[in-house]
Amino acid sequence: MKKIIRIVFYSAIVIAGIVFIVRTLTRSSPPAAVAQPPDLGRAPARVYGKIEPAGREVFVSPSVTRKVVRVNVREGDAVKRGQTLLLLQNDVEAAQLQVAQAKVESIRGALAISRDILKRKESLYAKNADTEYAFTQAKLQVELDMSNLALAEKEVDLVKAQLGQLELRSPIDGLIYKFDVRLGESLTTDDTSKIILGSADLWVRLSVEAFWTDRVRMGDRCQVFDSETNVLIGEGEVIAKAPYLGRRNFRTEDDQERFDTKYMDVILKLDEAGIHVPLGLSVVAVLPPPAPAEKK
Repeated sequence: MKKIIRIVFYSAIVIAGIVFIVRTLTRSSPPAAVAQPPDLGRAPARVYGKIEPAGREVFVSPSVTRKVVRVNVREGDAVKRGQTLLLLQNDVEAAQLQVAQAKVESIRGALAISRDILKRKESLYAKNADTEYAFTQAKLQVELDMSNLALAEKEVDLVKAQLGQLELRSPIDGLIYKFDVRLGESLTTDDTSKIILGSADLWVRLSVEAFWTDRVRMGDRCQVFDSETNVLIGEGEVIAKAPYLGRRNFRTEDDQERFDTKYMDVILKLDEAGIHVPLGLSVVAVLPPPAPAEKK
C-alpha cells in the first residue's frame, strides 16, 4: 500500500512540473503571427493576348467561286491598295464583254444613221416637202437609238464589274501575311482565311480581366513573353483601351479562369525588337505594379 502511495505522489509531482514548464514557455513566447493574404493589387499582373497587325487583319476572298488562273504575289510581299493579287477564270465574262462592246458599236452606227435621216427629214418638213408624220418618226427613231445605246453601255459596265470581281486586289497598303493559294485550284467564297493582309506594324491585343483594368494606364511600358515558351519577345507601350467590357472569344491554360469573366481590350504597340514575331502568336504581357500613393 505504501508503494502505491509513493508512485501516486511522485506522478503528481511530475505532472505538476510539466504543467509549470508549459505555462512558463507559453507566457514567454510571442503570439503567433496571423498569416496575411497576398496583396494582389501590388503584384505585377500577367495578361494574355495575341499578336496582330496594327488595325487588325484584312481577309480577302472572292465574291464568286472560280478557278485560279494567275497568281501575282506571294507571302511576305508588300502590296499597294488596288494591286492585283490573283486572277480567277474569266473566259465567259471576257466573251460577254466583247459581245456587249460590239453591240454598243453597232447601236452607235445606227444612231449616226438615224440622226442623219432626222436632219434630212427636218429640212424637208421645214420646206413642206415631207409630212409631219415622217419627221416625227425620224425623231422617235433617234430617241430610241439613244435609249438603246445607254442600255448597251450599261451592259458593258455590268460585264466589266463582273470581270473586276474575278480580279482580287489588295484593299490596303500593307504586307501579305498569308497567301495559301495555288494555281489551278478553285477558290470559293468561304475561303476567308487563305489570304490575310495587314499593316507592317504589329501590336498586341490584350484581354485584361476586369479585376486588373484599373492597373492599365495609357503610356505604360510592358514586357511581352511567348505564352508557350515564356521567352521574352520585347516590350511595348499601351496606346489604346476599349471603352467597354466584353467576353473574350478564346481561353487560356488557366484552370481558375471563369467563363463569365469580363475583359477589356487593350492595345499594346510593340517596339522594333518585337516586330518579327509571327502573326496570331499567343503572348503574355506583364503589367507594371501600380504607382505608389503620394504622401500628403
